[in-house]
Amino acid sequence: MSFRDTTKREESRNLAVTAVVFALRRQLRPFLRRQHLSFAILLHVPEPEDGFIYEEASRLLFRAGGGCNDDGEDMAAVHGSYSLDTAPWQIVSKMKRFRQTIICHDGHRSVNADVRMMLDAEIDLLPPTAAHFVAAARTFPGFTLSYGDAEFLAAQPLRRVRLATYRARPMARVIKNLTTLSTREEEQPFPVSKPAGIRLETLAGFGEAKQWGLELVRDLNDWREGKIKWEDIDQGILLSGPPGVGKTMYAQALANSCEATLFLASAARWQSEGHLGDMLKAMRKLFASAAKSRPSIVFLDEFDAFGSRNVGEGGYNHDYKRQVINGLLECLAPSEGREGVIVIGATNDSDAIDPALLRSGRLEREIRIPLPDLDARVAIMRHHLGAHDDLDLLVSMKHTKGWSGADLAKLARDSRRVSRRRGGDRVVIEDIEAAMPARRDFTDDERFRIAVHEVGHAMVGVILQPGNLESLCIDVSRPIDDKRLELGGTDFKSVFPLMPVKEDFLSRITILLGGMVAEQIALGGHSTSVGGSAASDLAQATRLATMMEMLFGFGESLIAEAYNERTIPRLHRVDPAANRAVKARLEACRQRAVKLLEPKREALRSIARILADEVEMTAERFSELLQGDEATVRGNVVGEVPRGRSTP
Repeated sequence: MSFRDTTKREESRNLAVTAVVFALRRQLRPFLRRQHLSFAILLHVPEPEDGFIYEEASRLLFRAGGGCNDDGEDMAAVHGSYSLDTAPWQIVSKMKRFRQTIICHDGHRSVNADVRMMLDAEIDLLPPTAAHFVAAARTFPGFTLSYGDAEFLAAQPLRRVRLATYRARPMARVIKNLTTLSTREEEQPFPVSKPAGIRLETLAGFGEAKQWGLELVRDLNDWREGKIKWEDIDQGILLSGPPGVGKTMYAQALANSCEATLFLASAARWQSEGHLGDMLKAMRKLFASAAKSRPSIVFLDEFDAFGSRNVGEGGYNHDYKRQVINGLLECLAPSEGREGVIVIGATNDSDAIDPALLRSGRLEREIRIPLPDLDARVAIMRHHLGAHDDLDLLVSMKHTKGWSGADLAKLARDSRRVSRRRGGDRVVIEDIEAAMPARRDFTDDERFRIAVHEVGHAMVGVILQPGNLESLCIDVSRPIDDKRLELGGTDFKSVFPLMPVKEDFLSRITILLGGMVAEQIALGGHSTSVGGSAASDLAQATRLATMMEMLFGFGESLIAEAYNERTIPRLHRVDPAANRAVKARLEACRQRAVKLLEPKREALRSIARILADEVEMTAERFSELLQGDEATVRGNVVGEVPRGRSTP
């Protein structure tokens, strides 16, 4: 019979430790499914100072020290990094005594190769979330925890939450103690911690944002020297772009290059201070601290979380939101000015932001940070690896199309881990390839279909926009777990002129539908890759057709709506007449594409076979293949309409 004494375990229960138990339970689920499963695992804790908390939680979760099984064998043992100080053979001997061995590693000590040979897995742990704190609170009778308080606790250093909740006390006192400590630390302005040496000049893949930042560096130097007035400097921008492109890292690098103090804030962080008055007080306090530390940069993350006063009028929280935005407007444009303080907002959804926050003198310019292109991905990976120039990253990075800077940073970490495990002293290409997600090669038929699609885009493009094609390419494989539908790209120099007219829209829609039509003509039907996402060919064509009908007066009606990303879905929901008009417009453009491609069926198939074999094709090469029997093709071809990703 197995036996365990629960007295000590119950006495040691603590909210922070219990939250970690819930977090571990989620990450270590495969090792918990069978009670008598035998394994040895190494857990890398998120913060070295919290190692003892993860040890305590692991003992609770795996019932370490709870006795023996029916065969008299010890069940589980949990060790901290300190156990690695002993001789390797002693560690291995200890591991052999237990069915389950868990080592919580804080990163301060190296792991011997003999010990690694005994391991079944190494796992990078994630800290507990607000949901884990809420779940943990439910296990304490009579104790409740609001989600707002849970978010605040999850944002605090775990060891502090462990100490603050050491003895039973009201949650209001716990929050107050933690807030007081944080406030005392924040009273002395200081730069946020930033990676050593990271400066804007060394960053790759930031395009216009980098150019703006370098101009700001020069302007701030001139301002310090009295050459220009503060009014001559851009005082704020909004950085927009998909998650993971490095908006926070950009702010850190900019602050370093500007030799300015950086303050990090967000609506959620300010809201965690308490009720509305506390939030507004925290907001004003940060801007006051930034003014005392000038030149300074205030970075407001998730800027769209402040919302817009134009949305949800009459709702129960609209007055709360209005007061928050009004308070932020006062901080961004105070009557006394904010000389020496630059404000940068970051968002994934700029359409959700109140327009007043984006006016001159506030965040007066929006700069989009795109996903990095091939050259930028190579530079980003080289930066994260600290790679030597002789490491050829080009081939590997071709497989990372659509990856963000954060994705590449993770790949660099994984590559270093692979290198360490093989005993290497530096990362080599084989380590990077081993760290990348498993890929599946496309079959010959799949490659031909992708090529047909891209050639369809190109053929329609050179007829309707001669001199604009740049190149074609197809993917030959893709990560097994990659759900994106983009499988190739047809690049054009430009999509629209500065003042597009009706024919520009019609040509663009026809080009977008050219890939689908080419599949129908050459293969008898199209694949799912023409739709399925907001960036797909069909979605973009639908968006453009709707804009023609309802925004720019190119349809039968002159009624126009103000445009934002939410306008078009709403029009399709509430206006059946708009749906019919858009449907007719799309069908007309599809028929136009059919008329252009049907006479070129054999040329379409022939060029597609070549592209399927060569994978990439320049504009010049494409023109050579068309010349001779394609009299409609004029001029050379040259830019970008990645299939399923082109934007007007």
